[in-house]
Amino acid sequence: MKTLYILDGSSFVYRSFFALPNLSTSKGFPTNAIYGFLRMIFALIKKEKPKYLVVVFDAPAKTKRQVLYTQYKKQRPKTPDPLKIQIPVLKETLRLAGIPIFEVPGYEADDIIAFLAKKFSNESFRVKIYSPDKDLLQLVSDKVIVVNPMNEEVFNEKKVVEKFGVKPQNIPDYLALVGDKVDNIPGIKGVGPKTAINILKKFRNVENILENWEAFRKHYPEADKKELELSYKLVKLYTDIDLDVSEEDLKLNKPDFVKLKQKLQELEMKSLLKEVDRVFKTTTQATLF
Repeated sequence: MKTLYILDGSSFVYRSFFALPNLSTSKGFPTNAIYGFLRMIFALIKKEKPKYLVVVFDAPAKTKRQVLYTQYKKQRPKTPDPLKIQIPVLKETLRLAGIPIFEVPGYEADDIIAFLAKKFSNESFRVKIYSPDKDLLQLVSDKVIVVNPMNEEVFNEKKVVEKFGVKPQNIPDYLALVGDKVDNIPGIKGVGPKTAINILKKFRNVENILENWEAFRKHYPEADKKELELSYKLVKLYTDIDLDVSEEDLKLNKPDFVKLKQKLQELEMKSLLKEVDRVFKTTTQATLF
């Protein structure tokens, strides 16, 4: 069976920026996010030799969730300028390396990942998602796994249940109940992970809770129905994106070796420059050409 590798680009670039020291070129252009990201993706390509590989980013536009709820992720700090100016250069470098990139205005990277995972797991693909984002665990199935690249933890259906106490399809229900202070998702006051698990054992899912609200309120009198409805809408991933994607669009293409090497020279990434031929030529010859 064919395997599609999907990388959560927005998550990776942020983590690379904050995990690595302040690297820059001799001209002062910051490079730590680019370097960390490319180091990771080079390692993945060498190890897995993928034929189908895409990177997904948040589009620089207001999302549907921000339209729905103006406080969504509002307290998150703004993207630091040294990171902001690296993102377009990173995308350019990925394209030179032949790696497809997806971003859709109005949607977060998670939504596009959900769309791709759903579409292609239904079309004879296995899907491996690389992301530390727990929201994506709702996509796990017999054909979709999520790999946390920070610690290489692999989430299949069994692992999700072991870690969170609920099945993958109940992750949105679980997250809606517990809320998320970082993203300003209200949740239910006083409900933590253990309580959420017990609630779902009794009520099965958020939709059933809403249908039996008075019975639920007897146990949780401080619960706010509108806040729970909102929380569920915020954590549920969109998969109805108007995006025309074929199998061909997912393929790792042959890099533009000359321009890719020029870009890495410009960024003064000597160690990565030495790896280009070893990473891509053996991979593309073996899997694509």
